[in-house]
Amino acid sequence: AASRDAELRERLVERAVKLARAIDPELAGQLTFTAADRGTPAFEVIREQLIALGRTFPQRGIYSLAQRGGTLCFGPESYPADDPMASPPGTAYEQPSAANLQVFRDRRPFAEGPLQDEYGTFVSALAPVLDPRSGKVIMVVGLDIVAGDWRTQVDVARRESLVAALGVFLLLLAGGAAVRWRNRQRRAVDLKLKAWIVTPVALALHGASPNPCNPR
Repeated sequence: AASRDAELRERLVERAVKLARAIDPELAGQLTFTAADRGTPAFEVIREQLIALGRTFPQRGIYSLAQRGGTLCFGPESYPADDPMASPPGTAYEQPSAANLQVFRDRRPFAEGPLQDEYGTFVSALAPVLDPRSGKVIMVVGLDIVAGDWRTQVDVARRESLVAALGVFLLLLAGGAAVRWRNRQRRAVDLKLKAWIVTPVALALHGASPNPCNPR
């Protein structure tokens, strides 16, 4: 289960990195991450791109964040406007994790969770979109997996391991039973062979013994 969890996290980070690399830095640089972005070409193009990319793998949603004066603000995302998870452009992220802030400093993609915020409990992966000239973080692309769905995926690996272990145990148990049965059969055969050997020998010895009443 631990191995499966690590594998899923690595895959999640890879997907976040691919999402970030798919975003045009020039377009991303045009975003203000305020309500004024709604309906602008840059916002709509990136939003449609995130929606299309979201259809290629299972997740709860894809979103973008930028840092404005120490506050993280939401930008384009894949959520429909009527989704309870949706955040209009410029919405402040009220409960970001320390890693959500750290990525703007160290520019390293990461996965974390399950962690709870104002939207729910998720396993998340984030990756930065970088300015090709300055190397600064223009924005961060993130994706969320609902914690319950994540646990289900990990539990599949746990169940598979338990089933495999049970299979090995039953195989060993059956093998032990077969060995014991074989040993019992062997003992029964050995006893029969001993009877066939011992009885004639005993009779022969009895017949060859001297008879004191009839000396020869």
